[in-house]
Amino acid sequence: MKEISPTIEPAMSQDFLHVSALDRIAWLHTGQAYIPDGEHVWRVWCEYAIVLVARLPEACLPESGNIAGSLVMFRTHTDEDFLHKIMVHPDMRGRRIGTQLMQTALRNTARSVLLTVDPENAAAVQLYQKFGFQIRRRIDGYYRPQEDRFLMAFEPEPA
Repeated sequence: MKEISPTIEPAMSQDFLHVSALDRIAWLHTGQAYIPDGEHVWRVWCEYAIVLVARLPEACLPESGNIAGSLVMFRTHTDEDFLHKIMVHPDMRGRRIGTQLMQTALRNTARSVLLTVDPENAAAVQLYQKFGFQIRRRIDGYYRPQEDRFLMAFEPEPA
């Protein structure tokens, strides 16, 4: 698949509906029930959290406002960042958009970054490890009784 070069930039408040649409589209392949965050929370995240978008220059993804991917992180009460979501439009997968989003986010933080991942998702665990994340601990029943997670952490290089 051909690599593309979107502009990776902070989301604007008005992007929240498009990012919310991408959130619904990006998870269709899992076959699991989508638990909506709601468009209202995307509005708040786009204004107050760290939300990056991969915006395409041409009008090829009208349903997501030409946003091909997005990443949302926010600061925790432990003064770490929590990577809540990274998602790529199904039509744009395999083009390194997720990699570009992750590299931009990690390059621009001086804090530890946490994320959770399904322990059964070996591909995702390995991918996060390639970015420098380490498994901090396993948490059984993280979301629901049958949904376990690894808590993984990335430690940036000291300044």
